Amino acid sequence: MKLTKLSAAVAVIAMSIGQASAADVDVSAGAKIIAPLQLSNATALYFGTIAPSLTDADTVVVSPSGAKTCGVELTCLSDDHTAAQFNVTGEPNRSYTIQLPDTIQISNGSETMTVDSFTGSKAAGTLASGTDSFSVGGTLEVAANQASGEYTGTFVVSVEYQ
Repeated sequence: MKLTKLSAAVAVIAMSIGQASAADVDVSAGAKIIAPLQLSNATALYFGTIAPSLTDADTVVVSPSGAKTCGVELTCLSDDHTAAQFNVTGEPNRSYTIQLPDTIQISNGSETMTVDSFTGSKAAGTLASGTDSFSVGGTLEVAANQASGEYTGTFVVSVEYQ
């Protein structure tokens, strides 16, 4: 009988010690949701109308400001070139970075040309009042006796909050 009373007393003491050392606290939780970044393309990157050399390859460069430099082996026949223009919207006063591709191919359906050396008017921006814009240029690699045709392709530009 003494053993049963002693076991019951130890069990009560053990439960009291566990309860005496426990504590609870209410903790708040929350989140702030900001406007998602949105990117739209206002103008395409276009190198204009070009006549290639019969014997030598060369390049056409369109800068982010829209200036065009035509290689000496090529004849650039028009001023209809454009840098790509982009508009960014999102959370006001937040910063973002811009990622450009390394290289792409454009095609007339059977032949291709490479566009590389993409450059932006900036590498990052700030969404003053929730909007910003930037432009992108690149270099078109024109082969000797490049096949005629209208060459088109696409490239991906990404923006990311910082």
